[in-house]
Amino acid sequence: MERYKTVTTITDFGPYVTKLILELPVAVSAASISPESFNVYVEKKDAKTGEILDGDDLFTEEERVRPMTGYPKVRRAYPCGRLGNYKNPGAFVALELEEEFLGKRTEGTMLTSAYIRSDYRVTLLHELNAVPPVGGLVFDELEEDICPQLDGWANGESKVGVVELKQEGGTPAAVHLKYGYYTPSEENQKLPLVIWLHGAGEGGTDPRIAYTGNKVVNISSPELQKKLGGAAWVLVPQCPTVWMDDGKEQLGRSNQSIYSAPLKACIDEFIAEHEARIDRNRIYIGGCSNGGFMTVRMAIDNPDFFAAAFPACEAFFNENITDEMIQTLKKLPMWLIHAKGDELVDPQETALPLYHRLMAAGADNVHFTYFNRMEDVTGMYRDALGRPRRFFNHGVWVHVYNDDCLTDFDGRYVMHDGVPVTLWEWMGKQASTALH
Repeated sequence: MERYKTVTTITDFGPYVTKLILELPVAVSAASISPESFNVYVEKKDAKTGEILDGDDLFTEEERVRPMTGYPKVRRAYPCGRLGNYKNPGAFVALELEEEFLGKRTEGTMLTSAYIRSDYRVTLLHELNAVPPVGGLVFDELEEDICPQLDGWANGESKVGVVELKQEGGTPAAVHLKYGYYTPSEENQKLPLVIWLHGAGEGGTDPRIAYTGNKVVNISSPELQKKLGGAAWVLVPQCPTVWMDDGKEQLGRSNQSIYSAPLKACIDEFIAEHEARIDRNRIYIGGCSNGGFMTVRMAIDNPDFFAAAFPACEAFFNENITDEMIQTLKKLPMWLIHAKGDELVDPQETALPLYHRLMAAGADNVHFTYFNRMEDVTGMYRDALGRPRRFFNHGVWVHVYNDDCLTDFDGRYVMHDGVPVTLWEWMGKQASTALH
């Protein structure tokens, strides 16, 4: 039995195994390899028990057709080096897999997700032309997983960001907030800090979920780092339940949160630990859905602390926004993102009235990208007829991570110094003059 490596890609829809790397006893040429030479089988298992997942426990009746075992499609096979880079001839073979359900590395519900275990078995079906010929191999032992997008990322736990949660029986428990963070390589200079607050499905006790459950790691990509001024820190706190938890309801409409003080303490602690390298006048906060709610909550609770905010599909309800809150928020540079027809958070109860009230109050640096619908703009995802794939309208964070937010509420490009800017370009130009 032989060992294999997996390559994980953090996509618009979470982490997927997109490539398998197999080590061969001798180098082979590209001409001797084809996708048909390999049979790939996978079993999706509970990471703790090792048992094959039960779809009945995870999905609705309509979703249970999703298989927990099966044969992923190999779309390309080629000789490569140790890390999967093309090399002809090569002593390794890379099998590129389709981005499909069988390859997803996380599973869960709307309120929680977890990493699972994916066990692959790759069988070489045809003898490969080499010296000597290669045949009869079965790869079924994982050696390691490779994910270049996670370079520079690590996990931490706040010592002071503590929240009291009720356990079964009503007994309170003190829980520390965990977080993921990205450290830029540039030293000896103060850099911006981007704080991202996850949605409802990425809470829990594994901070990896908070920054890989969606493509949050793209904030550390060279493209977005450049738009933020060249380099920036990224902090992704994780709450055990949901940010909207007000102590009575987890998904209520009170606009209150038990996490307000613990989250601020966690942020302050992180900044203090990296005081010499974080610019306190360039602290940006954003989030999606539940995290969009918390973005607005934090901006209200901490006037003059943030240099800009970018709440996406935020669940902060207009009925509980006071005029005093509007007066506080109108001073903060803000870029709202939402989509018409959002299935989970109605923009007519949240983002639309917030935007109009801010503009009526005289806000001069507030923008709102309002999508008619959610569909792929990259050309990567298409439906059976070849048209851009339609997504559920709540998922505007896809356009946030890919920097597809360009226009204001009136459909015109957002401008800065007479030049059109994207969301991340605009944010990189914001700086607070307040002394923290």
